[in-house]
Amino acid sequence: MTEYPVSLDQFKTYFMREAGLEYQPYPTFVKTTYGLGDKVKHADNNWVSTAADNWSEPGEPESHWEAIPEETEELPVWLPPIKYSEGDKVVALVNFKPGVWESLVADNYAVPGTDEDAWELDEGATEELDSVILDADILRAMGEASFKFNMNLFPKNRQDIIFLYLTMFFLVYDRQAAASGLNGNSAAGPVIQRTVGKMSVTYMQSTLYKSNPSYEFLSSNEYGKKAYNLMAPFLRGGVRFFAGANTGD
Repeated sequence: MTEYPVSLDQFKTYFMREAGLEYQPYPTFVKTTYGLGDKVKHADNNWVSTAADNWSEPGEPESHWEAIPEETEELPVWLPPIKYSEGDKVVALVNFKPGVWESLVADNYAVPGTDEDAWELDEGATEELDSVILDADILRAMGEASFKFNMNLFPKNRQDIIFLYLTMFFLVYDRQAAASGLNGNSAAGPVIQRTVGKMSVTYMQSTLYKSNPSYEFLSSNEYGKKAYNLMAPFLRGGVRFFAGANTGD
C-alpha cells in the first residue's frame, strides 16, 4: 500500500464529528496469503512458495515452501496470513463492486467471491454501503491530495493537518462530482447574484483566482478553502537579489 503522511485511522479520528460522514461499518478484506513463486525469509532461511493462496509456515511439516539458496537482494520476512473466523464480515471488491461478505467457516483464508462455501454476500448490508464513505474512497482522495502536497514546503509539525484537509477536499469533491453524473457541471468562486427564474447564477471573477488558479479549484468546497489558507503562509515569501561577480577562473 502507498504510504501517505497520515493513516486511515488518523483521518477518521480527525473528522469523526463532521456532519454527513459515516464510514464503512466493517474492515476492508486484505489478502495476505502468499502466491506461487513468492519468496520470503523465515527462521534464518530463504524460501519460495510452491502453491497459490499459501498460508502455511515455511519449514513446518507439509508446508508449501521450498528452501532456496541465499538471494542477492533482501527478501521480505514471512508474516502469518490473516485468517477470518466464522461470522466475520468484511468489505471486499468483487467484480469491481464493493460488497459486505460474511465468513461461513473458521480459519478462513479464501478471497471473497472465489469460494461459495467460505464466503456469502450480505445483500442487505451491501445496499447500505451506498450511503457510507469507504476506505477505498479515502485512499483515492489521499492519492489525489498527494499531487497538491509538497512536504518540503511545510514544517514537519504542520504537514499532517494540511494533508488531512487536502484529502477531505478531494473526498468531498469526488462525491459531489459523482452525484452530478456524467453531464454534471460546476463553477467555482463566490456567488454574487442568484435568480430564481430559469436558475441563473453569477460568480465573481476574483483577481485572486486569476493570479492563483489553484485556489479557484480548491475554493469549490469549504475544506479546500481551509486547506489553501493553512498552506498560504508557507507559499508566500520574499526574494532577495545580491550583487556579485564572476572572476572567470
